[in-house]
Amino acid sequence: MEISQKIVDYAIWYYLKYYPSPRKLTQKLLEKFGEKSENGKKFGWIWNEEIEYILTEKLRNIIQEEEVIQSKIRLFKNKWKSKLYIKQKLFERWENRELIEKYLLEAFMEWEWEQLEMEYNKLKKKISPNVWVWSNDYKIVKQKIIEKLCRKWFKYDDVKRVVG
Repeated sequence: MEISQKIVDYAIWYYLKYYPSPRKLTQKLLEKFGEKSENGKKFGWIWNEEIEYILTEKLRNIIQEEEVIQSKIRLFKNKWKSKLYIKQKLFERWENRELIEKYLLEAFMEWEWEQLEMEYNKLKKKISPNVWVWSNDYKIVKQKIIEKLCRKWFKYDDVKRVVG
């Protein structure tokens, strides 16, 4: 298969600079060297078959999709982001959904519960202890805490179990 070295070099450069998912890299190469582009006229047009060849043959030693997904999960987890938040961010990158689900499950066994309880206790401490005495105020405050935790991407059912 005859592909311009300029296209291969661009694919390598783009991958190493942005670490895109294979689907995003394919989209970018089609955009840059597809049949409607100026660069395509200069260096030869490429189609999905050529891109597949570039990904499997030319970039096979460089592309480490599993390691990129695992490192992104660790990065978000270290920033105390929830499982749903991380999943959404990785889906936005067009990463492999099966790999995302697999590595998220491994990474979030007990950790997510600890994080949820920690966030709940932090919100509870911000509220004056006197509020918990009055039952009507307590219900309002409890609902606000539930809303805040749900906005932080925690599952509603999990939040209800922790808040009680």
